[in-house]
Amino acid sequence: MEADGCISWKNGLTFCGVHDIGKKTLYLTKGLSTILTDGQAPFAARAIPSMVDEICAKINQRVEEIIANDRSNLPTQIVSSGQAKRDLQYYQDYGAKETVICQIFANQAPDGQFHSDYILNELPEAAFMAWLQDPEGFIETEADQHIKINQEKFLLQFLKDDALLAEYQALMQDTENPIHRMKAITEALKASGAKTVTVTVEKDGKELTFKTAANSLTGHRNYYSTYDIPAQDRREFEQLFGRSANYSAEDIIRITYGKKTLYEAPPIQAEDMAERIEMGGMQLG
Repeated sequence: MEADGCISWKNGLTFCGVHDIGKKTLYLTKGLSTILTDGQAPFAARAIPSMVDEICAKINQRVEEIIANDRSNLPTQIVSSGQAKRDLQYYQDYGAKETVICQIFANQAPDGQFHSDYILNELPEAAFMAWLQDPEGFIETEADQHIKINQEKFLLQFLKDDALLAEYQALMQDTENPIHRMKAITEALKASGAKTVTVTVEKDGKELTFKTAANSLTGHRNYYSTYDIPAQDRREFEQLFGRSANYSAEDIIRITYGKKTLYEAPPIQAEDMAERIEMGGMQLG
């Protein structure tokens, strides 16, 4: 304050908020709402950060309404950026499959919906005042501008969604894909709550039963390591299958916990294993 008790621009004023007289609403920056109102003021107090989220949500909603999950509503139908093309190619070759695997293990499916990503890290004073004066006009203008600036990025989202859905459908139709066995094993072990389980595998016409940590069998893995197998069982595994050998979901016949069977290979797999064992001169017990 000045010597006379007045406040001037020389005091280094900082924007703290706005009082909308018409709506009898006070918009304050974070932290000041509690300090200044203390819940006793006769007007509603709303922190500015919450307004940022609210405004962004409304703009994203408007963008999604304009595009209406239809790529033909975008200003462009061509991906021209070299980096965007490389990004799309990588996603089609690798990224879509990785995403689908994660979704399958999370019991999710591609939603096939366009999603806008308008975001403000902070609300500039000018933008905030423009929104206060004409909320609908501000939202419409920002939505149009967001689409114009990100039209190629949005088209890329549609193209990636195409690749994701195609990968998901192909994987779900491929019932023999090891992913489905890994998922079945993962769900069975998580539901059991077991820490250590007994696993029976068949490899190269040879069968072995051993103990291992349950968490070593969960999730998506190209193979299961023998690291979590107890030393004695691991020595037997190495003697039977080789020192550097491992095993995969396709090799597992069953998993048990005490006297309870947690997982058993699908019938076709089990029958195929039986044939291979008999051809190798061994008989199933």
